[in-house]
Amino acid sequence: MSPLRRKVLRDLRRLWAQALAIALVLAAGVATLILGNGAYASLSETRARYYGEFRFADVFADVTRAPLALMAEVRGIAGVLAAEGRIVKLALLDLPDMAEPGTILLVSLPEAGEAGLNQLYLRQGRLPDSQSADEVVVSEGFATAHRLRPGSSLAVVMNGQRRTLRLTGVVLSPEFIYALGPGELMPDPRRFGVAWLPRPGLEAAHDLEGAFSNLVLKLAPGADADRVIEAVDRLTAAYGGAGAIGRADQISHAFLDAELRQLSAMVKILPPVFLLVAAMLVNMTLSRLVTLEREQIGLLKAIGYSGRAIAQHYVEFVLAVAVVGIAIGFAAGAWLGAGLAGLYARFYAFPFLVFARDAGVYGLAALVTAGAAVAGALFAVRAVLTLPPAVAMSPPAPADYRSRMGFALQHLALRQTAVMTVRHLIRWPLRTASGIFGVAMAVAVLVASLWTFGSIERLIDLTFFQAERQDVTVAFAGAEPARAVQAVRQMPGVLLAEPYRSVAARISHRTLSRKVSITGRPAETTLSRVLSPDARPMALPDAGLVLSEALCDALAVRPGDLVTVEFLEGQRRTITLPVSGQSLGYVGLGAAMEISALNRAMHEGALISGVNLMLDKAQGPAFYAAAKAAPKTGFVIVLGRTVQRFRDTLAENITAMISVYVVLAAIIAVGVIYNFARIALSEQGRDLASLRVLGFTKAEVSGILFGELAVIVLLAQPLGWGIGHLIGLGMVTAFSSDLYRVPLVIGREVYAMASLVVCAAALASALAVRRRINRLDMIEVLKTRE
Repeated sequence: MSPLRRKVLRDLRRLWAQALAIALVLAAGVATLILGNGAYASLSETRARYYGEFRFADVFADVTRAPLALMAEVRGIAGVLAAEGRIVKLALLDLPDMAEPGTILLVSLPEAGEAGLNQLYLRQGRLPDSQSADEVVVSEGFATAHRLRPGSSLAVVMNGQRRTLRLTGVVLSPEFIYALGPGELMPDPRRFGVAWLPRPGLEAAHDLEGAFSNLVLKLAPGADADRVIEAVDRLTAAYGGAGAIGRADQISHAFLDAELRQLSAMVKILPPVFLLVAAMLVNMTLSRLVTLEREQIGLLKAIGYSGRAIAQHYVEFVLAVAVVGIAIGFAAGAWLGAGLAGLYARFYAFPFLVFARDAGVYGLAALVTAGAAVAGALFAVRAVLTLPPAVAMSPPAPADYRSRMGFALQHLALRQTAVMTVRHLIRWPLRTASGIFGVAMAVAVLVASLWTFGSIERLIDLTFFQAERQDVTVAFAGAEPARAVQAVRQMPGVLLAEPYRSVAARISHRTLSRKVSITGRPAETTLSRVLSPDARPMALPDAGLVLSEALCDALAVRPGDLVTVEFLEGQRRTITLPVSGQSLGYVGLGAAMEISALNRAMHEGALISGVNLMLDKAQGPAFYAAAKAAPKTGFVIVLGRTVQRFRDTLAENITAMISVYVVLAAIIAVGVIYNFARIALSEQGRDLASLRVLGFTKAEVSGILFGELAVIVLLAQPLGWGIGHLIGLGMVTAFSSDLYRVPLVIGREVYAMASLVVCAAALASALAVRRRINRLDMIEVLKTRE
């Protein structure tokens, strides 16, 4: 082994703590890159394989009642590879362990011998007999929530008639990876499930013999989905078609796709932050190490070592540290990525999980990390290598503090130790700035993670406590006359009832269009309200549409513009309406009208789709029993349950992610501060020992060094807050979609928590260095230069 290689090993052994701190920061960047890419690749590969093997459809359409004979024309559309006409209907659950009625989606199975689309993955038991009228299989999440197994019975209210079904199996479906109930924001398998049963049972219950209510299509590779959707809409318009949608708009796929986009955004935002800090940390550490070793470098040059050989020596030192960091990052990233993918797999109900191990991602992570470390090393050694040997071997000239300080410090009422601290920081501004920036990035990572809690609370408050304030929403199976609200008001426990009308429509502006549900409400309501952009309730105008900010952005419209509205129900009229206002909303694409104006626009009488209710909690069980018995009840939404499920799900998922980021931010803080303190101790060891000889106490000597750290940490806080705010803005933009938007809410508690974590990491680093200060051998330090 060459002498310089032995010197690398000696340096690593001597500086092991600093080297480990740098390696951990590098590992944090590698782990973040791998866990994000690993989870993204695993979910993408799992989804692709699941969709392919179980024939997930490409186009979906709902109709009121279409004859099975129409399927021949549907299959004749250019680009259609396979088509299936099904019966899909909602039913109420009547379970003994639930007071409030849940909802179950009933889906007909294909005829015996037909392959069918959206095929089922059988977890337990068997599929129903094709000739049975009461056998059923249910989704796994629903079965688990209610402890159902093959042989269990299931009571449902189907089209106003109570029926008892017998469970034969538990399944999963690619169509319901994200099984979202009507009016829900998060899957709640206790209150919503999916059941598949033979066609005869559904035909008889809903008077659909020889007909279908739902259509799914599989397209040939390269087929134009938009043209197929247009053709399907033309064929189904006469049968109450509500407008076909592509896979991108199918609710389960859309939510999963949004989650994958968030993972992709995380990979683009966070790893560069860690790698930038790592490169800066390597440069800061090595530049000061090289400065301390300039006499050795001069000696090496004097005895014949070339500048290239010396530079290679320091690059090898950094690469050794980088290799350790990359190895730790590989292991941590793979472990965290597998855990994150497993968490998503449980939440999204995959039957299996394909763990993707993309060698390219690992290679890219190693290359970028090593490149960042080497760049920092070369930047650090370039200045010393240009010095002649005689100059490098001579001690550097004493620092001239007065040239930079002027008279400023002389006229400040500071203790002598404080003056020493301040002048040392100002004498090397770039070094001080790099320390401030490193600590600020730790603060920024925390701010960019912790803001999500306040933003979610803001979303919940606006959505469920200011806009939707009802206790229960009762949706009818179809549009009913306005007098139906009187029947609901007479149910037990109803304190206040407000009707609403919901109509599917396609809103277009120039070349942009979106399929949405237009909600008609009374002009002024108490329960379900429309909020203005400043979060105040707004009255609906007599004419025109009020669109949410998200829908206005999607259609590129503003109040006063005209939009084309194509109603997909009733007479399917197409009219032009003005955008009369803009509303605030974070969930979905919202469109609202005054209910009478909506009915007039459709050329229909006074119809309603359901009622929003305020209940007397004491009479809740009696009300739910009456709602189950009412023949017109389609489904019931209990807002309290929805909010609780929303909180519980986000608490589980977000807490796991935030915990990872808190640990990574603490690693950055410890790595930067510990290295800053250790190198400062090496540089000032002789000075500190001299002060001890002159009579300064250990506390006073430590105070000089810790004063530098305190100034660095304090100055880093506002910079970190600002950078974290910018990262949060980038994440909000990346996370936003038509499904939901996340408000950026960063309260003082977020900044306080981020600063507390970083300050705690700084304190731990200071205590570790304090032990070394207390063990200073004054005679040894004064004899030699380290």
